[in-house]
Amino acid sequence: MGEMPGGAEGDTSPDDLAAAAPSLPKGFATSDKRPKEAAPAPQPKLSWYQRLRRGLARTSSQLTGQIASLFTKRKLDEATLQDLEDLLIQADLGVETAMRITDTLASERYGKDVTGEDVSRIMAGEITKVLAPVAKPLELDLSHKPHVILVVGVNGTGKTTTIGKLAAKLSGAGLKVMVAAGDTFRAAAIEQLKIWAERTKSDIVASKLGADAAGLAYEAFQLAREKKSDVLIIDTAGRLQNKAELMAELEKIVRVLGKLDPDAPHTVLQTLDATTGQNALQQVEIFRNVAGVSGLIMTKLDGTARGGILVAISAKHKLPVYFIGVGEGIDDLEPFEAKDFAEAIAGVAAA
Repeated sequence: MGEMPGGAEGDTSPDDLAAAAPSLPKGFATSDKRPKEAAPAPQPKLSWYQRLRRGLARTSSQLTGQIASLFTKRKLDEATLQDLEDLLIQADLGVETAMRITDTLASERYGKDVTGEDVSRIMAGEITKVLAPVAKPLELDLSHKPHVILVVGVNGTGKTTTIGKLAAKLSGAGLKVMVAAGDTFRAAAIEQLKIWAERTKSDIVASKLGADAAGLAYEAFQLAREKKSDVLIIDTAGRLQNKAELMAELEKIVRVLGKLDPDAPHTVLQTLDATTGQNALQQVEIFRNVAGVSGLIMTKLDGTARGGILVAISAKHKLPVYFIGVGEGIDDLEPFEAKDFAEAIAGVAAA
């Protein structure tokens, strides 16, 4: 048997045959009585709160599971409190927060039967108290024209993607945004930022691979002034906090921006990868000293059981936490809400 039109014998679909059918002469009509496949029902989009709880599920389930095991048929005594404190510290919540939780629990329930739900309720309350002072909006002084945001952090913390998402939020609100591809070490970062700029209708300043990052930042600042941009967001190369020459380059970028405006950069954002756990504490300390970090964005909370580290960072450094990310989608970066985060980590049932 010969080959059927369009490919090997028998591999032509009914849709292909219909498309290839000759047009009928005048006076004829045709109808297609084949049953149509039903389109899949669209999945309802989860709210941010639902996505946050889902993103923090690994952190929450590991922590609450261990707490439930600890308090199975046990009254609250010194030994149990010490075990709980150790457990909370191992969950990256930090010594200060762990002690707050155990002190409150002891004052309410000492010598009494305690359930995992009791602990979760108290834990959510104490974590909220730690986080509430740092849950702040990112304030922009638009009298600067532009308000300069410098984004810093170690490799792999999601700086470029975060910049794209911030640009989307700002341009979506009607602000004129410019982004600068200051990660001149990675061609992929430059291309990625170009895509985000096109997607968000932002202006972009980019240079060739290996160009001087401080020079690019200076050029971008001048151009943003000429174009009367509201906000300039500058990307930087990921750098390990123990690489002196790279940290010196970051100092140079800050210094160069200050020549054009003594208050610039007006905001220095550090992106943190939640999966790094305790290392993030040291990263914040060093970048704060070198670049004057003024606020934090934590990413990748959906990929780890170590989301508690944000609590320890907040207790120690007390820097504003502006946004958190629980996914790759453009709307998976949202303002940080202390109570929602605390309840999600503690496994407290949604109201």
